[in-house]
Amino acid sequence: MRHVLLIPLLLGLGCTSDYGLQTVHVDDPERPDANEESPGDEEPAEEPPAEEPPEDEGANEDEQPPEEEEPPKDEEPPTEEPPEEEPPPEDDCADTSDLVYVIDRDEEALYLFDPPTGSFSLLGALDCGLWAGTPASMSVSRSGVAYVRYSDQTVYAVDLATMNCTETSYGSSFGSFGMGFATDSANTWQDALYVANSSQLAVLDTASWSLNTVGGLPSQSELTGNAAGELWAMLPLENPARIVQISKTNASVLTTHLLPGFPNPYDIDTFAFATWGGSFYLFVRTYGMGNTTDVYEVSASGQLSMLVPDSGMDIVGAGVSTCAPTN
Repeated sequence: MRHVLLIPLLLGLGCTSDYGLQTVHVDDPERPDANEESPGDEEPAEEPPAEEPPEDEGANEDEQPPEEEEPPKDEEPPTEEPPEEEPPPEDDCADTSDLVYVIDRDEEALYLFDPPTGSFSLLGALDCGLWAGTPASMSVSRSGVAYVRYSDQTVYAVDLATMNCTETSYGSSFGSFGMGFATDSANTWQDALYVANSSQLAVLDTASWSLNTVGGLPSQSELTGNAAGELWAMLPLENPARIVQISKTNASVLTTHLLPGFPNPYDIDTFAFATWGGSFYLFVRTYGMGNTTDVYEVSASGQLSMLVPDSGMDIVGAGVSTCAPTN
């Protein structure tokens, strides 16, 4: 908050001096009484010169009139220094791969996906309890923790180094959601976890597990973000499907890439979404016996192409930390 210091001005009005402004009355002893008439043939006597007014006793010739004090100058309000940017933790990102993490629903296993080669490598099985349902979405933090939402709307924290799984205190009526981390801006390492259901975007605080709604979204979406401060949404159930960059402050659409040739929304069973190196990776399984997830790549200019057909997995979650490259 800015404080303004109001300093009253000392006004000079009403402080004028009255030196030399006295009125003088002169009594002439030689002058006839005013009630007596003067002889008409006599010229009136010459009036003596007016006497100088007596000087005030005790007046000091060297005394100078008091000088008026100059009003104090306005003081500049103190300026607040902007808070210094908190430096990143030591060895930031040391415990997190800069590749894309994905979850296979059938095996309930975690894999690393390498976008340049289109290959997958197994990290380990998820063991988040018998009553958690099945995994449905995932995001990955810079600190080496994957947050996995299960079909019963519980959220678990998975240590990516040990695969230990811990249930969080999340509990909300927000419904099924996709999620992804994005930095606060392109000039900071600090990021936030964004979640999106069928109609709203919100920020999920991983310390308190409280939700703060940001704004409305056009349709069901999956999210991803990057270290450039960008938040992107995949909208696969629209026709045509599209990828949009959305505002982190009010959820408005900033940029749109239409995806002609993308599977019909009525044919889509599961989907996941991640960005890496400036491109986007869409993991989509369509209905059909024996069908597995296809991996599509969308370039930064919006060109759609098939990268991995029939991956052999049913990928329901894709997470990439803000440690990943942006170009």
